[in-house]
Amino acid sequence: MLPVLSLGPLSLPVPNLLPIVGLVLGSWLTERWAPRLRLAAKVVSDILFYSVLIGLVGARLFVVLRTPQAFLQSPTSLVSLNPALLDPLGGVLTAVLAAWWLAQRRGLSWWRLADGLTPFLAVMQIALALRAAAQGDFFGLPTTLPWGVDLWGATRHPTQLYWALGALMVLALVHGWVRDAAQAPTPPPAGLLFWRFVALSAFVFVLVAGFRGDSPVTASGWRLDQIAGVMVLAVALYHWQRRATAPPA
Repeated sequence: MLPVLSLGPLSLPVPNLLPIVGLVLGSWLTERWAPRLRLAAKVVSDILFYSVLIGLVGARLFVVLRTPQAFLQSPTSLVSLNPALLDPLGGVLTAVLAAWWLAQRRGLSWWRLADGLTPFLAVMQIALALRAAAQGDFFGLPTTLPWGVDLWGATRHPTQLYWALGALMVLALVHGWVRDAAQAPTPPPAGLLFWRFVALSAFVFVLVAGFRGDSPVTASGWRLDQIAGVMVLAVALYHWQRRATAPPA
């Protein structure tokens, strides 16, 4: 756990800094790889930028709608930089809707855009896993293995690092698929790259979640987040198969 990084007189909140680093690196990688997917880098990067911006506004508005009295008493909180005043789910939903709308305006297929944004999503997954490690969330079950970490009064599985390592492997596979797409005579079916990424990410999450010590467990021994991960995996595999047999983009 590393909540604060001290650099001389500076004290940087690591859990808040890592998503920003992920945004920057993910945006850079998305723009760099877009031409390999036969997409206009400027179009994809513009859609990504405005979607993230609108998503942040939406994340704040969802909090305002939930607790309007708090913001009426302190109107300056509307522009606060405190990430605790952002609703993650509301921000994601707003960003997705914004990306869909912007893709329509640019005449870009939704699934083609999803492929173009896959590198960004892959990098952000690594950033979120490292953020969990820095904050002490997503912690593991107690273990006697030599690579266990001391956290919350016990030696535990470093589940955050398991997740980060798995996400890094998924990013490596995405890179290989993007490279293959660039060398192929015709572009792959739209959406294939995205659903491959979702399927592998869900598979990694289901495996890692089995070592978690901070999530509810059902009577059958499965964790609730594992069940959700299996459902996402099933949907992703279905669409992967459908996209694999679809016409080229």
